[in-house]
Amino acid sequence: VYHITIEGTIDLGLPPYIERIIDEAEDARATAVILEINTFGGRLDAATQIKDILFNTDLRTIAFINKRAISAGALISLSCKEIGMVPGSSIGAATVVDGSGEKASEKMISYFRTEMGATAEKNGRNRKIAEGMVDEDVEIEGLSEKGKLITLTADDAITWEMADYIVEDLTALLDSTNLGDEKIVYSNINWAEKVVRFFTDPMVSSLLISLGLLGLFFEIKSPGWGVPGTLGVIFLGLFFGSHYIVNLANIIEIVLFLVGVGLLLLEIFVIPGFGVAGVGGV
Repeated sequence: VYHITIEGTIDLGLPPYIERIIDEAEDARATAVILEINTFGGRLDAATQIKDILFNTDLRTIAFINKRAISAGALISLSCKEIGMVPGSSIGAATVVDGSGEKASEKMISYFRTEMGATAEKNGRNRKIAEGMVDEDVEIEGLSEKGKLITLTADDAITWEMADYIVEDLTALLDSTNLGDEKIVYSNINWAEKVVRFFTDPMVSSLLISLGLLGLFFEIKSPGWGVPGTLGVIFLGLFFGSHYIVNLANIIEIVLFLVGVGLLLLEIFVIPGFGVAGVGGV
């Protein structure tokens, strides 16, 4: 049985790590994969990538909610074939928010509501309850009223068949799932994946692109080539390199950016005024 820990913020560096462990488990012909989850959520696109990875494997997948699976964590949990929860844990509260923490547009709410519902439905769970975790307008008689998002305790999840086991710890989960005699393979994120997760963090990546562009700007304003330009290139390389690894940027986008910078430099140093090259660069 392969064990994967999912804790902290769900970011775009997480799907490649999970995909690597799933591939290793498939190659080893593992009996099951357990995802131990304790998260307040994170990026929706990262969670949907993880959902697709879990749906694409034939392995037995078990979510072990150790404390909480909120927002994106709820989608990951529902993507597993089985769900176990420790007493006092919770799952739900999956409404979509934007970068400033405000409720997202109806378009995004509608998408994620359907995504959650379809995911739950595929694994034999109540679609409406999953949708109610995203949209407060969904009302479930006896469970929630209109205007309130659904968040389930472990007992509630068992009662409403959104989870399969209440267990004290991982050992108890293994016993409940008849996996107690199996060897446990604990997986760890490697250094390269840690680096990529750091550089693709929304705050860090925003800082990288800003500092990179500032470095190039200061280099243009000063004669020759010096420290600002070198640092600018390094920052941009880290930004595009890390995003390329997690499939957020492809070679076409990188080439477009480089051509745009080249055209702006051409406009500044070679062609007087502001014309086609400058417009094209922008």
